[in-house]
Amino acid sequence: MVSPKHVMLMFTIIAPSAICFGAVYRVGDASGWHPMFNYTKWASSNKFHVGDTIRFEYNAIFHNVKEVTEPNYRACNGTKAIATYFSGNDSFTLDHPGHRYFLCGFPYHCRYGQKVEIYVVGEGTSPSPSPSPVADKNPANSASSSHHIFSVQFVTKYLAMVILVLFYLF
Repeated sequence: MVSPKHVMLMFTIIAPSAICFGAVYRVGDASGWHPMFNYTKWASSNKFHVGDTIRFEYNAIFHNVKEVTEPNYRACNGTKAIATYFSGNDSFTLDHPGHRYFLCGFPYHCRYGQKVEIYVVGEGTSPSPSPSPVADKNPANSASSSHHIFSVQFVTKYLAMVILVLFYLF
């Protein structure tokens, strides 16, 4: 039997870790990373914080992810990328506040909408003004499901920690 002291110790160890985990966002939600998607609308419907993770999922034969500067983002210029990724499953932890810019470097993909600007909110900062999104008549496109990824990961990590603590106590 677990004593009240052990239970309190277990929650003292586990509770602070809940604050450390950020949300995980799948760029484009169920649509993923491809041209002809409104990533501006998608990004404006989410609030990104330092510690959150964004994940790009795509077919690596047809797409890639390039992190670029703002001028290159605006010009759809991926030739001078800060970094290029092409695994088909690339994740980025948002480690500082401010804007980050991503686009696909395949010909014309950026011009057809395959680019996203992520604004990361830090401690004590307020988001910069952004254009209000255009109303979408399709309810399937208006709901964001990326927070569910965070929930599954958090619960998995939480249960693993509980099991380890219980194993240690017995």
